[in-house]
Amino acid sequence: MLTIAGIEEVCEAKGITLVMHPLVRKAVKAYEESFYIGACCFLSNETDGIYFLPLGNGGYVRLLFTKRRSAHGHAILRVDPAASDGMARIKIAVEERER
Repeated sequence: MLTIAGIEEVCEAKGITLVMHPLVRKAVKAYEESFYIGACCFLSNETDGIYFLPLGNGGYVRLLFTKRRSAHGHAILRVDPAASDGMARIKIAVEERER
């Protein structure tokens, strides 16, 4: 199954740690399959690293995949909202969905 846990397994096999805010993880949960495909394509250098996260309250937030290194040199796949208001919009959408 194409899940966030599956992405973590792919990353682990490549020696990479998946890093994303718990709120982003919660929001992505509803779209795990397409997110999995986007992450794997990015890891294979097949995409530009942008994922459009649909929001239940309308619209979307662009998430960016970036490959980085930790302070200790460990490989990281980081997922962050592209816009400065992205996290706030995700928070509102997740809160509305959980009501």
